[in-house]
This record gives sequence, structure tokens and C-alpha cells, in this order.
Amino acid sequence: MLRYCDADWGGDLEDRRSTIGIVFMIGGGIISWSNKRQPTIALSTREAKYMANTQAIKEAIWITKLMMNLGYMEEKKVMVIRCNNQGVISLTKNPTHHA
Repeated sequence: MLRYCDADWGGDLEDRRSTIGIVFMIGGGIISWSNKRQPTIALSTREAKYMANTQAIKEAIWITKLMMNLGYMEEKKVMVIRCNNQGVISLTKNPTHHA
């Protein structure tokens, strides 16, 4: 299963909220997608993309559980969310608490 997510930073000019885009694919076909504004205002590109990754992970967990219940997956596998922001990647790999 391929999982992608991205976000702009403050793309809405009226309220400065960012937009999240999430896509999940199996075998070249889209099984789930989402495109919506974030509920809170991000203070940086990294924060906007980190919030997008959080939403993608929640969706991935739900899809994985659904597929296991339907018998399409035997066991949980490692989830990989594709992200193109080095700040988010390093923040995710750092085990210390982040406010």
C-alpha cells in the first residue's frame, strides 16, 4: 500500500489555514483520499506538514485494521508515509518530546 501526504502552509488567504492532502493506493488504484483545511493555524511549513502526517497516520491505522478484519491482511506491517519535508522527517525520528 502506498501512502502519501502533503500540506501547503497558510494557503487560505482569509484565515491562513493550511490544506492537507492525503492519498492511499493499492495496486495503482486509489482506495482513500482526503483534501481539507487544517483545523488549526500552523506557524511553519514543518508544522503544517507534521499535522498532515498525523492525519495520514490515523487514516493508515484505520485502513490497516479494516483490511485485517476483512481478511486482506494477515498481520500488521510497517507503515511508511511518504513525506517530502526534511524537517518533518528529522522531527519524527527524534524520540524526545516536542511541544
